[in-house]
Amino acid sequence: MVAKNPEQQGPHPIPAVSEVQPSGPSRDDHVLPGSAEELLHELHVHQIELKMQNDELRRTQLAMEESRDRYAELYDFAPVGYLTLSSKGIISEINLTAAELFGVERSKLLERRFAQFVAPQDSDRWYLHFLSILQHDNRQSCELLLRHTAGFTFKTRVKCLRAVQGSETIVRISLIVTDEGKTAEAVLRTYEARYRTLFENMLDVYYRTDMDGRINTISPSCLPETGYTQEELLGRPVMDFYADPAQRESLLRELTEKGKVNDFDILLIHKDGSPRVASVTSHLLLDKHGQAIGIEGILRDITGRKQAEEKLRLSEERYRVLFEQTADYVLVLETNGESPPTIIDANQAAFEKHGYTADELIGKPITFLDTEVSQNRVAERLGLLRTGKLAHFESEHTCKDGSVFWAEVTARLVSTGGKSMIYTVERDVTERKEAEKAQDSLLRENRKLVRQLMQVQEEERRLLARDLHDELGQLLTGIDARAEYIARHAKDADLRTMATEILRDTRASFDASHATVIRLRPGSLDALGITDALAELTGQWSKQIGIDCSLNIDGAIDRLDDMQAITIYRLVQEGITNAHRHGKANRVDVTIKSVPAHAGVAGQVLIEVSDNGTGMHEQRATTGMGIIGMRERVCALGGSFNLGNISGEGVRIEAMLPLDEREGD
Repeated sequence: MVAKNPEQQGPHPIPAVSEVQPSGPSRDDHVLPGSAEELLHELHVHQIELKMQNDELRRTQLAMEESRDRYAELYDFAPVGYLTLSSKGIISEINLTAAELFGVERSKLLERRFAQFVAPQDSDRWYLHFLSILQHDNRQSCELLLRHTAGFTFKTRVKCLRAVQGSETIVRISLIVTDEGKTAEAVLRTYEARYRTLFENMLDVYYRTDMDGRINTISPSCLPETGYTQEELLGRPVMDFYADPAQRESLLRELTEKGKVNDFDILLIHKDGSPRVASVTSHLLLDKHGQAIGIEGILRDITGRKQAEEKLRLSEERYRVLFEQTADYVLVLETNGESPPTIIDANQAAFEKHGYTADELIGKPITFLDTEVSQNRVAERLGLLRTGKLAHFESEHTCKDGSVFWAEVTARLVSTGGKSMIYTVERDVTERKEAEKAQDSLLRENRKLVRQLMQVQEEERRLLARDLHDELGQLLTGIDARAEYIARHAKDADLRTMATEILRDTRASFDASHATVIRLRPGSLDALGITDALAELTGQWSKQIGIDCSLNIDGAIDRLDDMQAITIYRLVQEGITNAHRHGKANRVDVTIKSVPAHAGVAGQVLIEVSDNGTGMHEQRATTGMGIIGMRERVCALGGSFNLGNISGEGVRIEAMLPLDEREGD
């Protein structure tokens, strides 16, 4: 405790109004009671009293501030450590002396438990002592072993006193180190050990030389960096290891002028004779008179970094040569989010192709050139690029003069330094696109001609089937009736026998012509629709040939036009025929399914014919006339056709026909 001097005992007593002897006239100077002069006199006296009180308050405030400052100085820099703990043992106040004892910055000690700095062997003693302090009002003390953050322990005399601050119970503590000499030695040993560990394990080379350049201190890391041990280097001049002595002179000049150098590159010779590039950071060592007595510094081998920098430089040169001289159009774009990427660089070929200068093109979004690309297409391409793989797509670019060309684009997304860059190589494929367009036009025309040919063929089949049914059928019916009459009424046995043979042959011809009529144009297709025609077809195969033929129709297919219906019928007819004739199958499954429009794809009809036969050789799959006919029919309507063996056995025919007949035009 610090005793207060008289100036610090508090404000001086303010004299009472009656004790003040104001100047000026008194009541005995014949001032009339209640007159203006009397009021002014009293006001003047009151002002003097207030001024005296104000002056006294100022003197008191200054004395208090001086006392507080002296207290703060005494508190922080006292030779004794002072702490204030809450009732839970949390540090709420601590002076600088106590913070130094623990080796922790004062601000980082606040709100931490004091028990963290008590040695484990004294933890129970502190706990019981703290409980006793909270229960009694008297001052108590104990011996404690405390811990420094460096790892060593030191003995202290701990004095504690409970107090009340507002509504909270606090404990004020003073710490007196009882083995201060040992503590200082322990701190010194700790820091020396840390320095030694750092010195012996540092990767860079630490060195000290005199002004003549002779090495008097060097770290063990010199061996891997120079090839020499410490013993081989101590006492030797550093000039022995410079590839160019002029670099040593340049380093000394800069040190002399500035007192220090940072990242000064020099070329040294390794013990094995190889050159090593090193970076030197050093400063002058001065004596107490300011005279240079030596040089201290750090040397770092940067040979690998220099080699990497050289490789990078050569790589950048090669890239720039390829970038500028390639005949393809190279664009570099920067992307951020889902917005269109921005052009930040391009080669000369790109500028010449588009007709823009660098100032006109750099900084523009890619939509400046690719005017037809939509926001959805931009997002789609960015999603493809974010997979990290090369992306391939085609883009339509508009040049400055208004001309348009198609570019085949190969692009990759590269993220470096927090930025996402797209590198694209583009090639003009306008001629190919025009050829493809012409080919597509020819293909559409070819499909249209094939469709017309199929219509003509089907019409001829219909007429032929009708002629066979009407004319040949009537003729055979007449022959059958006459032969039957002769067979019944002729008296000549030979004549009856001949009539019976004619009757048999006539009926066989009738069955054959009927089968031919069905193959040419099934009457049920025109009379009842595709569903009943397929049911009749599969039923006949099951009944007459003995093939287990199933039919599954999902969706309304009777609304299909004539060409689609007859194509489906021919596919099923040819598929069952091939399964029986070539595959020796005894089971065929037919599925017709209507597939509604989805994901931008128009509605389609799926036709699937599968069997359990012996399968099919590759040669017949590509050269069979029936298969070629099926494929041509489907392609003529703008559909797709697939044929293949089923895993295990059998063949599957799968075709997709567009529901809208215009798809085939």
